[in-house]
Amino acid sequence: MESLLLSIPILLILSSIITGFSSKLLNNFYSGIISTSLVTLSFIFSIIICFNIYSSDNLILYENFYSWISVSNFNIGIGYLIDKYSAAMLVVVLLISSVVHLYSMSYMEKEKEYKRFFSYIALFTFSMILLVISNNLIQLFIGWEGVGLVSYLLIGFFYKKRSAIHANLKAFLINRIGDMFFILGIAMIYTAFDSFDYRTIFLNINELDLDNLKTYFGLSYIDLSCLLLFIGAMAKSAQIPLHIWLPDSMEGPTPISALIHAATMVTAGIFMVGRLSPVYEMCYITTNIILIIGASTALFIGLIAIFENDIKKVIAYSTISQLGYMVSALGINAYTISFFHLYTHAFFKALLFLCAGSVIMSLHHNQDILKMGGLKSKLPITYICFLIGTLSIIGFPLTSGFFSKDLILEVMLYKDSTISFVAYVMLILGALVTTIYSLRLLFIVFYGDYRGDNANSVKEQSLIILIPLIILALLSLFSGYSIKIFIDMPIFMWSPSEIKYQGLLPFITHGIFSPATLSLLIGFYISIKLYKEKTDFKFLKFFLFEKSVAAIKSKYKFDELFLYLSLFMKKSSLYFSNKMDIALIDGLIVNGIPKRINILSTYLRTISSGYLYHYAFLIVLSLVIIFAVILVRVL
Repeated sequence: MESLLLSIPILLILSSIITGFSSKLLNNFYSGIISTSLVTLSFIFSIIICFNIYSSDNLILYENFYSWISVSNFNIGIGYLIDKYSAAMLVVVLLISSVVHLYSMSYMEKEKEYKRFFSYIALFTFSMILLVISNNLIQLFIGWEGVGLVSYLLIGFFYKKRSAIHANLKAFLINRIGDMFFILGIAMIYTAFDSFDYRTIFLNINELDLDNLKTYFGLSYIDLSCLLLFIGAMAKSAQIPLHIWLPDSMEGPTPISALIHAATMVTAGIFMVGRLSPVYEMCYITTNIILIIGASTALFIGLIAIFENDIKKVIAYSTISQLGYMVSALGINAYTISFFHLYTHAFFKALLFLCAGSVIMSLHHNQDILKMGGLKSKLPITYICFLIGTLSIIGFPLTSGFFSKDLILEVMLYKDSTISFVAYVMLILGALVTTIYSLRLLFIVFYGDYRGDNANSVKEQSLIILIPLIILALLSLFSGYSIKIFIDMPIFMWSPSEIKYQGLLPFITHGIFSPATLSLLIGFYISIKLYKEKTDFKFLKFFLFEKSVAAIKSKYKFDELFLYLSLFMKKSSLYFSNKMDIALIDGLIVNGIPKRINILSTYLRTISSGYLYHYAFLIVLSLVIIFAVILVRVL
């Protein structure tokens, strides 16, 4: 089985190399076939590995097969750790990647840089797999930086488009902010445990003398370490305030939007915190911070989606909001429950993006939903799949989102703390907001009259586009029924806390009569009235409401805040450069001392005239001064 595991990254890197360097040997069609086949083969291998791992209660694959750096006691190896947690993640990543590869064969067929695209997405998948199977923090960081690098290349795929270059630069810079803190967190973990290896860290965690470790800013050493790591995850998984890059990443091709949002880059932060769950279990303040950030992101970023008119950006803001649910679950140490939502979200989010891509192709690359409408009859298969994705994301009963989202809310409610109850209320409101923006998108795009051009040319796409939609639609409907697996799932050297689960039917019954379903019904009513029946509510014109809407439409001025901070730092660095570097160091020390020596030497040069009577006068004057000083001291 180890050979199958090692074959996965090898096949992915082969796919990237073959499609990237075969411009003169293979045409586009065969490049797409080879790349899709290799990734699909990797997916099949992951299924076999996952089946074997889940068939045994205690089977864990853990090995260092290559010693990369070894200096005295400092060791960094390359290896793998496959437990139930990473085995399931392998399947999710490779399944979504396989579907996206197949879809891209048709979506990207008219692009000149077809092979470059397939080379990038294979490398993107390889980087994520490297991160998932890692058994130490350095290997995880290599995969972490790999997905960051390739996402930069993919977001800026249309490099002649100015907005795409701005978007990929924005993503790169925001992630560098997070990575700076992430590196500091890794360094602190190494300092505490003298190892980057997961097993060594987790085995020694109970022997760590927390009382003798330093505290910083009121945080314990472990709290601060985990907070720094989480700031890295905030950038990767787009949490407030480091979320601003993700909506702009829609400048990349639609298939890569699906891959980034569903199973790779943005889920890396969630996976990392879950993998380090034994360390995060020792935190208190940091987990509360994680909880509040997650709940705030779920609610406030979801509100932005209600007023967005770009079909891909609406789904992008919904991704950020759903990631907020996952982060909130991490904040109450419910790591596998968070992972359950990651698992179901991967399917319905990929489905929504690929459906959006089908719509965009049919409308000749129009992304403005205000120029759509009435597509229900023109694109029936896309409509049904989009409807399933929408019902899943809003948590409609019996869909996958119903199980994973309701489980997060239930665990949050029974956590029995004030901060978790506040987060619970925010997430319930977030569920209401999710229903409103999701149904708004559905009604505006697929109902009413068509508002665009060339109505007669709008038609369903090819089977290569539709088959991935059908596969993902089925998974979006039925993947939630694996809930028991995630409730009982252990993570390497961490056991899940006991959750009261009495079976599938009682859970469904309880979920249907929960506050989440009430928020769903209220959201349905509001959406139908506002976006289907076009009802004009008077409260929408209230001054306070209009001001709130203006603040939401401005995206809470986060972009402006970052621009202001960058300008402030630029001016501050310029000021200190002028005062410290130019004035003090250069002016007073480097150039100032030689200048004053030069002035003194010039003066002394005028005294040294070369006449003997001048020197005799100075000698006599000096003797007089010396005798005067002696007389003053004696008398």
